[in-house]
Amino acid sequence: MIREADLQELVTFDGAGNRVLSLYLNVDPRSTTTEAYKLTLRNLLNSVPEADAADKKRIERFIDLEYDRQARGIVIFSCQKRDFWRVFPLDVPVKNRIMLSRRPLVRGLVDLLNVYGRLGVVAVDKQGARYYSFHLGALEEAVGALGEDVKRHKQGGWSASRYQRHEDEAAKSNLKSFVELADALTRQYGWRQLILAGAHDTVSQFQNMLPRHLQKLIIGTMPLEPDASLQEVRERAEALAKEAYERRTLSLAEELIVQANKGDAVLGLDATLEALQNGSVYQLFFTEDYTLPENKVRRCAHCNYLTTAEVEVCPLCGGEMRPMVDAINNIARRAIAQGALVVALPHDNPLENNDAHIGAFLRY
Repeated sequence: MIREADLQELVTFDGAGNRVLSLYLNVDPRSTTTEAYKLTLRNLLNSVPEADAADKKRIERFIDLEYDRQARGIVIFSCQKRDFWRVFPLDVPVKNRIMLSRRPLVRGLVDLLNVYGRLGVVAVDKQGARYYSFHLGALEEAVGALGEDVKRHKQGGWSASRYQRHEDEAAKSNLKSFVELADALTRQYGWRQLILAGAHDTVSQFQNMLPRHLQKLIIGTMPLEPDASLQEVRERAEALAKEAYERRTLSLAEELIVQANKGDAVLGLDATLEALQNGSVYQLFFTEDYTLPENKVRRCAHCNYLTTAEVEVCPLCGGEMRPMVDAINNIARRAIAQGALVVALPHDNPLENNDAHIGAFLRY
């Protein structure tokens, strides 16, 4: 599992003249076999012949001898010349990818955190509630709560009406206590996303009782039987989280274009670089797999100034300007280091359709 501290370490690590080998490998037993992902690994390693043999050997040894086959995805960062080795087995699917650069490839991890990070699921009915806390597919907590027994009175007459009022009040009291526990668990586990599960009428009533700050976290609802297994809860929550994230990011990309016309956002590489230089990027967007020629962006070796201008001397400090390898990954890394959110958009997105590929919301 990866934590925010791990991500910050990766963001700040520099090979200092040595390159880092970053690997994302799908090992999900539901979609691949051991032989298949080992073959994929060999092909990925062969695709970077310039990588340090020590890094390749260390990765192969881990997969062959040390990996316990308990994950769905593995992310590895290796720079043996700097004694840097980080492995993150994950309980969520990853796309096979490899990259050699002076810094770790953090974009993939950011995408996973955006989709599957800090996810709370509350399965509720009028008598009980179950709470699940997931982070990158791993279950952190599963707790249950029981309220007052609620049973409908089947006889008619005045007494039936009185019993029904009592039962309605008991159900409402139960839901209120379930709301309070949901609020406490949200603070405890830092939930950034919330899914409500159960019968439609009960979920709707429960949702309306939530305080506004919890309602803002809701990304969707889903029906769920009381005897649903943990595996079923996890799989359905993951699918809903992915769908919600894709809808949300495409909607934000459309809004970014609107705000760029108002001056509250920027579109295109040059404008985004300028905003990054000023530390004013709030949320960075770019098309998935968007790449730039190696000499498209230049970086000052002294002050880290970035520009697309073909200059040899930094206009700010007079330092040497050098071509930036893997510019998009380094732009994303710098945005993360500044505390900005980073989003990789699927192809055929609003930015790509506007021939921008990259843009950012600005801080106020």
